Amino acid sequence: MAEQEHRYDRLANRLAMLVSRLFMGESLRVSQLAQEFGVSERTVQRDLRERLRYLDTECIDGHISLRDARGPYRTNSDILRFARITSVAHYFPALDPKLLSVLLDSGQDSPCIIWNDPPPQAPALFGGFQVIVQAIIRNRLIHFLHHERSQSSVAPYRLICQEGEWYLAAVCKDRIQVFTLSEITDVVMTVSHFARNRHIDRILQEPRFMRALPHFDYISGIMNK
Repeated sequence: MAEQEHRYDRLANRLAMLVSRLFMGESLRVSQLAQEFGVSERTVQRDLRERLRYLDTECIDGHISLRDARGPYRTNSDILRFARITSVAHYFPALDPKLLSVLLDSGQDSPCIIWNDPPPQAPALFGGFQVIVQAIIRNRLIHFLHHERSQSSVAPYRLICQEGEWYLAAVCKDRIQVFTLSEITDVVMTVSHFARNRHIDRILQEPRFMRALPHFDYISGIMNK
């Protein structure tokens, strides 16, 4: 009887771990799971196929995960990705699931606040911001006016917020250029594509480049004299 209870406990723990990791957005491999749990691959496959059959999972290249069609729900992995791209992850010692559960508990006031100066003017909901975002995702060239001057065949790489101002970091005429978003109007996404340069991607993510953004126009003007 004790052996049977022990087996049930192991099964319950294994299923709870599988459910937790799937809902955290992990992509799981049967062979690795079998090794971690000390069971056969056939047992793990049965767990997923029969015991957790109510979960909407998919298998791609041997990796099992929840389908992307999760409606409005987001996982811890989505939250962590958002924290990384908005550069707030480094404010915490570690954004693990335990800390996230505390920070996101709607039943109590948050123990932490991160405050930054708001931009003097938020980007318009249906303005150039959205078009530029789509062009960045699709690797498409754009045309626009900046300070009323025409800018053509610009390859948009990143929209970066620094000191309350949004900047477009892009490549134009084989040079890295920075444009103040609030001065950009009449954005048009073209049908022409561009190939991203990974070296430029790395430069645009360097802290020194970020700090130089507000002074980029001034520095460029001196360099071109």
